[in-house]
Amino acid sequence: MEAIEAIMTRRSVRKFENRSIPDEVLEKIIRAGTYAPSALALQPWAFVVVQDQKFLSRVSEFCIPILLSHMKGAHDGLSDLFRSLLESKDYSIYYHAPTVIMIIGKTTSRFREIDCSLCAENMMLAAHALGIGSCWIGSTDVAYNNKELMAGFRIPDGYSPVGTIAFGYPAETPHADEKHPPVVTWIR
Repeated sequence: MEAIEAIMTRRSVRKFENRSIPDEVLEKIIRAGTYAPSALALQPWAFVVVQDQKFLSRVSEFCIPILLSHMKGAHDGLSDLFRSLLESKDYSIYYHAPTVIMIIGKTTSRFREIDCSLCAENMMLAAHALGIGSCWIGSTDVAYNNKELMAGFRIPDGYSPVGTIAFGYPAETPHADEKHPPVVTWIR
């Protein structure tokens, strides 16, 4: 798959097949992430690969009531849709993906969030090119202050979470919505 094609056809996948991704494929995805640009080439990222479904369920069960409480009073179409998902019986913020990777960054790195986000996009594009679906999971951030749950992620000293991505073989092909035209200012 060509780079432009991967960029234009990658979509967030929220339904996954119930099968594991081989370690070699996950290692390729992570390796692609490490080729992202970073400020001063410091490469402040590290990765926690989680395949323990019971642990992911515990994190999800902790996050759901907090997310619902954050949505009090929000009643637009997307809020109502997300609320109904959160309230459904078997919902998981990780969409029951077989693998979730937490990208963590060196806490001393001033640009860790930007650098690790660039790394994450490389990973999602590489996954797509390899036939693996992915979805950035912003909801994990409500658990970042829970020391017990964060201990389960085994984050090394000197690092803190930037984001999590769910990975798995897609059980859906999401529709590609039209993108808004870019707002561009040319200065020549």
